[in-house]
Amino acid sequence: MPRIHALGTLLVAATLSHALPAAAQLSVSSSMDRWFFGGGVGLGFGDATYVNVSPFAGYRLTDDFSIGAGLQYRYRNDTRFSRDLSTTDYGTNIFARYRVFGPAFVHAEYEYLSFQYYTSAQSKQRTGVSSLLAGGGISQPIGSNASMFALVLYNLSYSGYSNPSPYSSPWVIRFGVGIGF
Repeated sequence: MPRIHALGTLLVAATLSHALPAAAQLSVSSSMDRWFFGGGVGLGFGDATYVNVSPFAGYRLTDDFSIGAGLQYRYRNDTRFSRDLSTTDYGTNIFARYRVFGPAFVHAEYEYLSFQYYTSAQSKQRTGVSSLLAGGGISQPIGSNASMFALVLYNLSYSGYSNPSPYSSPWVIRFGVGIGF
Protein backbone atom coordinates (compact mmCIF):
# COMPACT_ATOMS: atom_id res chain seq x y z
CA MET A 1 0.00 0.00 0.00
CA PRO A 2 2.82 2.53 0.63
CA ARG A 3 3.77 2.49 -3.08
CA ILE A 4 0.22 3.39 -4.10
CA HIS A 5 0.17 6.20 -1.54
CA ALA A 6 3.47 7.57 -2.87
CA LEU A 7 2.17 7.44 -6.45
CA GLY A 8 -1.03 9.16 -5.36
CA THR A 9 1.05 11.84 -3.67
CA LEU A 10 2.96 12.42 -6.90
CA LEU A 11 -0.22 12.54 -8.96
CA VAL A 12 -1.95 14.92 -6.56
CA ALA A 13 1.13 17.16 -6.41
CA ALA A 14 0.52 19.03 -9.67
CA THR A 15 3.74 20.88 -10.35
CA LEU A 16 3.69 24.38 -11.80
CA SER A 17 7.07 24.06 -13.46
CA HIS A 18 8.88 23.93 -16.76
CA ALA A 19 5.89 24.71 -18.99
CA LEU A 20 6.39 25.30 -22.70
CA PRO A 21 3.81 27.69 -24.17
CA ALA A 22 2.02 26.33 -27.21
CA ALA A 23 2.85 27.52 -30.72
CA ALA A 24 0.15 30.19 -30.72
CA GLN A 25 1.80 31.79 -27.69
CA LEU A 26 5.37 31.65 -29.04
CA SER A 27 5.34 34.82 -31.13
CA VAL A 28 8.54 36.53 -29.97
CA SER A 29 8.76 40.21 -30.88
CA SER A 30 11.32 41.78 -28.54
CA SER A 31 14.16 40.63 -26.29
CA MET A 32 12.02 41.22 -23.18
CA ASP A 33 9.32 38.94 -24.65
CA ARG A 34 11.91 36.18 -24.90
CA TRP A 35 12.31 35.87 -21.12
CA PHE A 36 9.95 33.63 -19.18
CA PHE A 37 9.69 32.96 -15.47
CA GLY A 38 7.83 30.43 -13.45
CA GLY A 39 8.07 27.98 -10.69
CA GLY A 40 6.84 24.79 -9.26
CA VAL A 41 5.04 23.85 -6.10
CA GLY A 42 4.41 20.23 -5.21
CA LEU A 43 2.53 19.16 -2.10
CA GLY A 44 1.57 15.82 -0.66
CA PHE A 45 0.19 15.13 2.79
CA GLY A 46 -0.60 12.04 4.81
CA ASP A 47 1.73 9.38 6.16
CA ALA A 48 4.39 10.75 3.83
CA THR A 49 4.49 14.55 3.65
CA TYR A 50 6.19 16.08 0.61
CA VAL A 51 6.84 19.75 -0.19
CA ASN A 52 8.68 20.89 -3.31
CA VAL A 53 9.41 24.49 -4.41
CA SER A 54 11.23 25.03 -7.71
CA PRO A 55 11.42 28.52 -9.28
CA PHE A 56 12.98 28.92 -12.74
CA ALA A 57 13.79 31.49 -15.42
CA GLY A 58 14.33 30.90 -19.12
CA TYR A 59 15.11 32.58 -22.40
CA ARG A 60 13.69 31.74 -25.84
CA LEU A 61 16.59 31.79 -28.29
CA THR A 62 14.12 31.18 -31.14
CA ASP A 63 10.39 30.51 -31.28
CA ASP A 64 11.15 26.78 -30.97
CA PHE A 65 14.31 26.60 -28.82
CA SER A 66 14.65 27.78 -25.21
CA ILE A 67 17.13 27.44 -22.36
CA GLY A 68 16.79 28.09 -18.64
CA ALA A 69 17.89 27.49 -15.08
CA GLY A 70 16.11 26.77 -11.84
CA LEU A 71 16.45 26.18 -8.13
CA GLN A 72 14.90 23.36 -6.13
CA TYR A 73 14.01 22.72 -2.50
CA ARG A 74 12.36 19.50 -1.30
CA TYR A 75 11.23 18.43 2.17
CA ARG A 76 10.02 14.92 2.98
CA ASN A 77 8.70 13.50 6.25
CA ASP A 78 7.64 9.84 6.41
CA THR A 79 5.77 8.65 9.53
CA ARG A 80 5.04 5.08 8.32
CA PHE A 81 7.96 3.67 10.31
CA SER A 82 8.74 3.41 14.03
CA ARG A 83 10.86 6.54 13.69
CA ASP A 84 9.80 9.59 11.67
CA LEU A 85 12.17 9.99 8.71
CA SER A 86 12.65 13.61 7.67
CA THR A 87 14.96 14.83 4.87
CA THR A 88 15.71 18.04 3.01
CA ASP A 89 17.17 18.35 -0.50
CA TYR A 90 18.21 21.46 -2.40
CA GLY A 91 19.91 22.16 -5.68
CA THR A 92 19.82 23.67 -9.13
CA ASN A 93 19.30 22.72 -12.76
CA ILE A 94 19.83 23.96 -16.29
CA PHE A 95 17.60 22.86 -19.16
CA ALA A 96 17.08 23.15 -22.90
CA ARG A 97 13.88 22.57 -24.87
CA TYR A 98 13.11 22.28 -28.53
CA ARG A 99 9.57 22.30 -29.92
CA VAL A 100 9.45 19.51 -32.49
CA PHE A 101 5.93 20.17 -33.85
CA GLY A 102 2.66 21.51 -32.53
CA PRO A 103 2.48 20.85 -28.80
CA ALA A 104 5.33 18.26 -28.74
CA PHE A 105 8.81 19.12 -27.47
CA VAL A 106 12.05 17.40 -26.47
CA HIS A 107 13.75 18.32 -23.19
CA ALA A 108 17.27 17.86 -21.76
CA GLU A 109 18.29 18.83 -18.24
CA TYR A 110 21.29 18.69 -15.94
CA GLU A 111 20.35 18.66 -12.26
CA TYR A 112 22.53 18.84 -9.15
CA LEU A 113 20.94 18.06 -5.78
CA SER A 114 22.39 18.07 -2.30
CA PHE A 115 20.46 14.98 -1.26
CA GLN A 116 19.82 13.80 2.31
CA TYR A 117 19.09 10.15 3.10
CA TYR A 118 19.10 7.64 5.94
CA THR A 119 21.64 4.82 6.14
CA SER A 120 20.82 1.30 7.30
CA ALA A 121 22.08 2.38 10.76
CA GLN A 122 19.33 5.08 10.75
CA SER A 123 21.78 7.98 10.66
CA LYS A 124 21.28 10.89 8.26
CA GLN A 125 23.81 11.40 5.48
CA ARG A 126 24.10 14.08 2.79
CA THR A 127 25.65 13.68 -0.63
CA GLY A 128 25.71 15.58 -3.92
CA VAL A 129 23.93 13.86 -6.80
CA SER A 130 24.22 14.89 -10.45
CA SER A 131 21.56 13.73 -12.88
CA LEU A 132 21.31 14.04 -16.64
CA LEU A 133 17.65 13.86 -17.67
CA ALA A 134 16.33 13.57 -21.24
CA GLY A 135 12.91 13.04 -22.73
CA GLY A 136 9.93 14.88 -24.09
CA GLY A 137 6.47 16.10 -23.51
CA ILE A 138 3.46 17.98 -24.73
CA SER A 139 2.00 21.34 -23.83
CA GLN A 140 -1.54 22.54 -24.49
CA PRO A 141 -2.86 26.08 -23.95
CA ILE A 142 -5.70 26.48 -21.44
CA GLY A 143 -6.00 30.24 -21.71
CA SER A 144 -4.23 33.29 -23.05
CA ASN A 145 -1.41 33.06 -20.52
CA ALA A 146 -1.39 29.46 -19.27
CA SER A 147 -0.83 25.93 -20.52
CA MET A 148 -1.06 22.36 -19.23
CA PHE A 149 1.88 20.07 -19.80
CA ALA A 150 3.07 16.51 -19.35
CA LEU A 151 6.77 15.67 -19.36
CA VAL A 152 8.44 12.23 -19.25
CA LEU A 153 12.19 12.15 -18.61
CA TYR A 154 14.69 9.34 -18.29
CA ASN A 155 17.52 9.80 -15.78
CA LEU A 156 20.59 8.75 -17.78
CA SER A 157 22.67 8.92 -14.56
CA TYR A 158 20.47 6.56 -12.55
CA SER A 159 22.43 3.66 -11.05
CA GLY A 160 19.74 1.75 -9.17
CA TYR A 161 19.88 1.03 -5.49
CA SER A 162 23.67 0.57 -5.31
CA ASN A 163 24.15 4.30 -4.66
CA PRO A 164 21.92 6.74 -2.75
CA SER A 165 19.58 8.50 -5.16
CA PRO A 166 16.89 11.17 -4.82
CA TYR A 167 14.85 9.11 -7.30
CA SER A 168 13.40 5.62 -6.78
CA SER A 169 13.32 4.97 -10.55
CA PRO A 170 15.17 6.22 -13.64
CA TRP A 171 11.84 7.60 -14.91
CA VAL A 172 10.86 11.12 -13.85
CA ILE A 173 7.33 12.27 -14.67
CA ARG A 174 6.22 15.87 -14.34
CA PHE A 175 2.91 17.44 -15.19
CA GLY A 176 1.01 20.53 -14.29
CA VAL A 177 0.10 24.03 -15.36
CA GLY A 178 2.49 26.68 -16.61
CA ILE A 179 1.66 30.32 -16.18
CA GLY A 180 3.34 32.97 -18.31
CA PHE A 181 4.50 36.22 -16.77
